[in-house]
Amino acid sequence: MSEAAALRALLALFFLWGFLTCLNDILVPHLRSLFALSYTRAVLIPVTFFTTCFVFAPISGIVIERLGYRRAMVAGLLTMGVGALAFLPAAQTNRFACFLIAIGMIGAGITVLQAAATPYVSFLGPPETAPSRFSLVLAFNSLGTMVAPLFGGWFILRTPADFLPLTGQNTLSLANRALSINMLRGPYLFLGCTLVLLAAALALSGLPQMRTAPAPPPSQVPVKSVFRHGPLVFGAITAFLYAGAEVGIGSFLVNYLSQPGILGVNRHDAALLATFYWGGAVVGRFFGWRLLQSWRAETTLAAVSTAAGLLVGISVTGHGIVAAVALLSVGLCNAMIVPIVVMLAISGLGPLTTRATSMMVAANIGAGLVPLGIGMLADRVGVHHVLAPIVICYAAVLYYALRGSRGNLLPPHKKDGAAIADIASPLW
Repeated sequence: MSEAAALRALLALFFLWGFLTCLNDILVPHLRSLFALSYTRAVLIPVTFFTTCFVFAPISGIVIERLGYRRAMVAGLLTMGVGALAFLPAAQTNRFACFLIAIGMIGAGITVLQAAATPYVSFLGPPETAPSRFSLVLAFNSLGTMVAPLFGGWFILRTPADFLPLTGQNTLSLANRALSINMLRGPYLFLGCTLVLLAAALALSGLPQMRTAPAPPPSQVPVKSVFRHGPLVFGAITAFLYAGAEVGIGSFLVNYLSQPGILGVNRHDAALLATFYWGGAVVGRFFGWRLLQSWRAETTLAAVSTAAGLLVGISVTGHGIVAAVALLSVGLCNAMIVPIVVMLAISGLGPLTTRATSMMVAANIGAGLVPLGIGMLADRVGVHHVLAPIVICYAAVLYYALRGSRGNLLPPHKKDGAAIADIASPLW
């Protein structure tokens, strides 16, 4: 298989990875209505998903070392497919815990896929063309997150209850409850079959099999331990908080936009509007590559994290369309955070790349724990003001840009941003 064909295959993987991750944000309001859940219990969906990512992060490194990158990607896709198909028996049992098990299986598969597909992109061709490859795959990953709310809005949030304005805890009739359950079967049957077929195609393809990452330049002092490399350690902490911020906003976005003090729309329409939050990441990543060619990575990171924190502050203190537009615009700022943080954290680590990538994948646990805390707070103060702690997460990203990333191993380059060749983003 040619490098171009291999890259096209990876585009599909990155798209599905982003799609299935973001589809959880549609499940939060849907299952909350279906099982009459509190906000705290409803956010067990992202908590389960990202806790599984944390648990399987070190396991994924072992899987890659034993199977190689390509076979590990196949294993990840198969696990994701089985998890999607598990929604069918979960709907049959009509138990929330069974849905959480299925979501956990999808999370386990995505973790292995993340850890294998991310560094693999850097191997497909010469280093000088890596920036364009990463820009493209990350954009397709963001495209998956943008399409997911549309898909979920049209094929999942279609019960009569989903078209009513959100006024507290909705109680479904038996007929609407059965309809809500049935709405999950078709989409996840389609997704499960698609994932299994894609895994089979990847297994039978001529995608090169690789087991080790390229060694760092001879002139570079090797890093002996991932835990002694400051930019990686601080990068993992930053990724933890950022993942919590991004998913925390996404998980409560539908309920936030549905509030009478914001837009007062029904959940179906709110899910469609959420596309603008994730769509901002698509636009931002195409735009970000150009920006990073003339701006220092640290400077760009400081600028977008500051802007994101200010926009969240406006959404918490404001009302109406201004607050809604501010929160949806955060997605545009989010687009450039992950590529830069990971670039600064794991570049130049050579043989330690797999362990470093697993460490950054494990940091995704923040996307489960932070929303859990927000959910517990939302049950007490409501959704409108509950996103205020997210500002602290973006302040941590700003700190990493200014101080925490000092000592990174980016190779010398003529233009700031050309070193994006070393990006290996496990987060997004």
